[in-house]
Amino acid sequence: MEITVKCAGCAAALPVRAAKAPAEISCGNCQRLIVLTITPAVAEDASVDTCPVCAGQDFYIRKDFDPKVGLAVVVVGATISAVFYGYGMDLVAYGVLAVAVFIDLAVYHRLGDVTVCYRCHTEFRGRFKRTAEAFDLHTADVLEAEYAKQVGR
Repeated sequence: MEITVKCAGCAAALPVRAAKAPAEISCGNCQRLIVLTITPAVAEDASVDTCPVCAGQDFYIRKDFDPKVGLAVVVVGATISAVFYGYGMDLVAYGVLAVAVFIDLAVYHRLGDVTVCYRCHTEFRGRFKRTAEAFDLHTADVLEAEYAKQVGR
């Protein structure tokens, strides 16, 4: 299983292999020390039972795609469409939007899922069976605030 730890200090992404994970890692950006507690289930790629960073047991599933890149694709498509619309080329503008939607759908169906910790946003990729539910905004609000107090943010 591959784990992507998010540094609580600077939000840098730190990839770690669960089977060979050290007891602690240091952030290359801010030098913050992050202690990892890998459970046997995580090390063996059997399941995600406990987060190795925050010891939380609340996870959600999302598509394995960077949301910032997705937003950039939408903004670029809308901007190109707006330019055509501004020149009175309505059908071309709508065509650009339709192509953007089909590209988005194709990418969405090809991507796998990633399990994410609600508290510290650690991501888990592997062959384990996904048992977490979809994202819940209320749960995220409560658990993120709890973790922020815990790490002093």
